[in-house]
Amino acid sequence: MGLRQPSPAAASSSDPRVACPRPVEPDTSRFSMLLGDYKFMKYRYIIRYLGLMLLSVIPMFAQYTTASLGGTVSDASGAAIPEAQVTVRNVDTGFTQTTTTDGTGAFLFSRLPIGNYELQCEKSGFATYLQTGIRLTVNQAASQLITMQVGQVAERLTVEADAELVTTRTGTVGQLVNEKQIVELPLNGRLAQSLVFLAAGTVDLGRNGCRICGHGGVYPGEQTAGVNGAGMGQVNYQLDGAGHNDTYLNVNVPFPNPDAVQEFNLESTNFTAEYGNAAGGIVNIVTRSGTNQVHGSLFHFLRNGNLNARNFFAPAQDTLKRNQFGGSIGGPIVKDKLFYFGTYQGTTIRSEPAGRVVFVPTAAERRGDFSGLSRQLVDPLTRQPFPNNQIPQSRISPVSQYFLEWIPLPNREGREANFPTTPSKEDEHQFMTKVDYNLTRHQISGRYFFTDFKRPAVIPTDNLLAATSSGNIVRVQNVAVNHTFTIAPNLMLASTFGLNRQRGGSRSSAPFGFPDAGVRIANASQSALKAPPELIVNVTGAFSVSTNHLGDFDRGDFTIRENLTWIKGGHELHFGGEAVRVSNHITNTFRMDGNFTFNGQLSGDGLADFMLGRASSFIQGGGEFKYLKGTRWGFFVQDNWRVNQRLTLNLGVRWDPYWPYYDRDGRVVCFSPGAQSRRYPNAPAGMLYGGDNNDPGCPTGGSDPNIANIAPRIGFAYRLTNDNRTAIRGGFGYFFTPIQTSTFNPFTNIAPFAPGFSFVDVAFEDPYGSAGVQNPFPAQYGPRVPGPEATFVTPTELRAVFDPNFRTPLLTSWSLNIERQFGADWVARIGYVGNKGTWFFSAAENSRELNPAIYIPGESTISNTQARRRYQSFSNIGFYESGNNTNYHSLVLNLEKRYGRGLTVLANYTWSKKMDDYGWTNPYDRRFDYALSREDVTHNLKFSNVWQVPTMRLPKGLSWALNGWMLNGIVTWQSGFPFSVTAGRDNSLTGVNRDRADYIGGGNPNLGYDRPHGEMVARFFDTSLFVPNATGTFGNSGRNILRGPRFFTTDMGFLKNNRIAEQYTLQFRAEFFNVFNNVNFNLPNSNLSSGVQFGQITSALDPRILQFGLKLLF
Repeated sequence: MGLRQPSPAAASSSDPRVACPRPVEPDTSRFSMLLGDYKFMKYRYIIRYLGLMLLSVIPMFAQYTTASLGGTVSDASGAAIPEAQVTVRNVDTGFTQTTTTDGTGAFLFSRLPIGNYELQCEKSGFATYLQTGIRLTVNQAASQLITMQVGQVAERLTVEADAELVTTRTGTVGQLVNEKQIVELPLNGRLAQSLVFLAAGTVDLGRNGCRICGHGGVYPGEQTAGVNGAGMGQVNYQLDGAGHNDTYLNVNVPFPNPDAVQEFNLESTNFTAEYGNAAGGIVNIVTRSGTNQVHGSLFHFLRNGNLNARNFFAPAQDTLKRNQFGGSIGGPIVKDKLFYFGTYQGTTIRSEPAGRVVFVPTAAERRGDFSGLSRQLVDPLTRQPFPNNQIPQSRISPVSQYFLEWIPLPNREGREANFPTTPSKEDEHQFMTKVDYNLTRHQISGRYFFTDFKRPAVIPTDNLLAATSSGNIVRVQNVAVNHTFTIAPNLMLASTFGLNRQRGGSRSSAPFGFPDAGVRIANASQSALKAPPELIVNVTGAFSVSTNHLGDFDRGDFTIRENLTWIKGGHELHFGGEAVRVSNHITNTFRMDGNFTFNGQLSGDGLADFMLGRASSFIQGGGEFKYLKGTRWGFFVQDNWRVNQRLTLNLGVRWDPYWPYYDRDGRVVCFSPGAQSRRYPNAPAGMLYGGDNNDPGCPTGGSDPNIANIAPRIGFAYRLTNDNRTAIRGGFGYFFTPIQTSTFNPFTNIAPFAPGFSFVDVAFEDPYGSAGVQNPFPAQYGPRVPGPEATFVTPTELRAVFDPNFRTPLLTSWSLNIERQFGADWVARIGYVGNKGTWFFSAAENSRELNPAIYIPGESTISNTQARRRYQSFSNIGFYESGNNTNYHSLVLNLEKRYGRGLTVLANYTWSKKMDDYGWTNPYDRRFDYALSREDVTHNLKFSNVWQVPTMRLPKGLSWALNGWMLNGIVTWQSGFPFSVTAGRDNSLTGVNRDRADYIGGGNPNLGYDRPHGEMVARFFDTSLFVPNATGTFGNSGRNILRGPRFFTTDMGFLKNNRIAEQYTLQFRAEFFNVFNNVNFNLPNSNLSSGVQFGQITSALDPRILQFGLKLLF
């Protein structure tokens, strides 16, 4: 006899509805939608389908929101008891399921809503067994051994205990963060997604340079989490079983506030074939549901800059004013049947950040007097030295002089200036509603989540360098509908439907445009969009200006997922699949205003280049306009096979075919040397076009589909001891990762749709004229998809094209873990995790340059770079190929105490090493960059706790003051990130501009971390050991040979709970982030061409921040 699937308890029927906004067609000609109606505009048919699903006789649910409970029933001698009746009951909602044991005494409840349960077992001739206090958590494969005592059924043996801590039914390893930790731990910003960083092997990769900040429509809190070395964009986030990802970047979208979250779970190793779309981890967040009792909260959190410590580089404290407020409520509509939950949170922030450090021309240098420089300046035109480093006044660029009117003089030693940026104003509002319903043979859940963020751009009135690129307005909406349907006692259909919509964009803070300063180029105000100006100027070793631009990013996805569960003997079989339909619609003035770089290669100093008005590079494009759609498919078979009472095997295979997404207006480009396009006959030879009317030799999506993406997975769990307290678990698997949809943006930045141009050694005043090229703008500004008569200006840029043989990135992962439970609440784990990335590709890393300039000894100069390129009709040609490799190995130690007697503890340590070959410094040799990964963190230690201080017997007055305290904390200590020493100039004379410096040897460049702060920021590493790379070479210093500052922070929360009525508790909170005010420095300046700034640190992360809070709980 096989395991029997439980049948749900009887319930009345009703039809809960999920409110969805009425669809409205978008007005793409304007950007007012960012401030007005955000509707599900193009998903009319999806909303209709959603309504049908709610009424369907085949309802939906998902394994992402449930737990399973299995075990065996035996007598006192250990003999199995078949045909025993086992019942579980959720004590908060009344939800009940019943099954019977098979011939081996085994039982299984494969899908139970998370919550608090009691377990009862009955068999004639034995006393009834009742176990209370069982807490089932999301994705938990709980096991329980039941020992029956001889007696009458009317007799009852009651045991109060949770399920066993050691997992013996799955090889998957993960980390649960329970409700107590979620609401009581000090979470900076109250961001539930940051809980992922409590788990072993997780790293916030955003601390090593934000790799998503250059994209538009990014919601604050979208994080670049790394899990077990898998890399950025390798975490699949789920909210109530529905995808909760920004598929544009493969990161999360915002989650509800912690008061609305019931559980948080990260599956980090060896997850089963049911899970796809990520190789690093699966994050499941389950929001709260109503119960038979009305519960809720009201809260207000306050921050004030006067209470915070001063940032290390700030001359004064910040002016922060931050208020976060809201509440939540949940309860029954119909007892034991229908429940509701809702929450709202608002956040307002007002601040004027201080401590921005830049380097600007001195008063003398503004007159052309650079005599204070130790190196000799040369005339970029004649290559002769300027006597005494004096630039004639007549040679100073009038455009540069215009900019200098907006750039302050130094207010510290030398060129250094320190000042606040423009005032910042942020407002955020989020709300969520949820309904749960228990029916006879199925359960239904529906949720709608809305969050809106506004940070207007602030235009400076006098100091251009105070301008920021942070102007941003974004709105996110998310729907999840879940049903589960028990077809038969051993057969269940589980499905989910999810819808994400994210719309928003950037805003410009530029007070003027390049044409206003006298630059003879067009800008976006002359396009059909009539957009405000943008300024991007980079002066190596000095300052940068980046004001951002106008952009509208309308993106999202909907997911349909099906999972059929069949219990057959000792086999728990799963069959299913999912489809994720992605969509991008972008209207973006990206690069339409152009950008200039002055790196000092022409005169010997970046500021001197700027004063002379001679740019080392100039780039301008026609904008970014995109209408992309595509589908991620995934299908799986999974068998969780209970071989015997000790061994369980998890055997699965997943099929993840990849069909490239593509722009439905035909903005798809390929590069095939010598081939001539039929679609655009005037295109330079080599340019071919995809799309629905593609050229021969160019696939529809720019690369060929990958159909044979078969991913086998095997896991095991073996119970080593009879007491069920020791287990060994492990596994091996293939994990394919889909490509983020922003990867396809460069197709749209190519002629004839929105052409791009890049030149070296040009005049600030007239870049096109000095390059001898006809100015293509504004005539070729997008948006446009011209006919075959389109003309082309050369040399044109191919920002990026795909390798036709592009492969889906594959991570092969393996692990082995031993777990042991101590006492009632402690469990320890030691494990090894390893993986290897094959065919890897990352849009956040450099692409390969296919058209480098050929170095000719004695004849190569910066000025003749274009003349030495192989394909003369093109400047740069970026090549997206899946040729990178990664390797990761780690030792993991984990110690956890389940909440009991007022204390829960989670501590872990990871020792790891990651290698990869990203970079493409040398376009002819990928192995040139094989070294430590920029994501490598050797030592990674975390500790977190929630501690209810023991209650003392005291008189009433003293008890009110001294009892009810909690002390909670999060401690993180990590090694610094590796970094390279770059040349900052194109000494290889290839036009690639990724050269590294030469290392001359003779010492250790690492100067150590245990030095006074003043020494560290002035000279973090031994700069004397690095010199410019030899001409025609890419530098001999290894990639990532240095390691940045370590990271250490402690966040603490002091909480005081006072019961003010029978059902009301008032909670006071004082939370300290970075309580010890440890200075966590950012990476130093590692650009050799930065002059005196080379090797210096000029910024640090947040100092100590204090937050007070007040919560009313009921």
